[in-house]
Amino acid sequence: MAPVCARTILVAAAWLLAGPALAHSWYPTWCCDDHDCRELIEAKGETVTETAEGWRLWDGRLVGREHAKMSPDAKFHLCEEPRTRAIICFFAPQGAS
Repeated sequence: MAPVCARTILVAAAWLLAGPALAHSWYPTWCCDDHDCRELIEAKGETVTETAEGWRLWDGRLVGREHAKMSPDAKFHLCEEPRTRAIICFFAPQGAS
């Protein structure tokens, strides 16, 4: 195999493998155990509505204002326990509604 081709394959593999790790790089370790956290996608029906008490999720769950953290990327993120769907942490953009 030519050295240029081998180098290209190695760079592409490193980039592909680093993607998931980089996507979770800002989540606090106390909150996110590998794949517990994700960005909420409105196009998939994962809507968030601001209420007087906090944020109401598309499935009816409520995240109180005292439990929400500020999202560094101006998007909503949810970290939940995979089996029980208990909310571990929730990130909301500043001034979000």
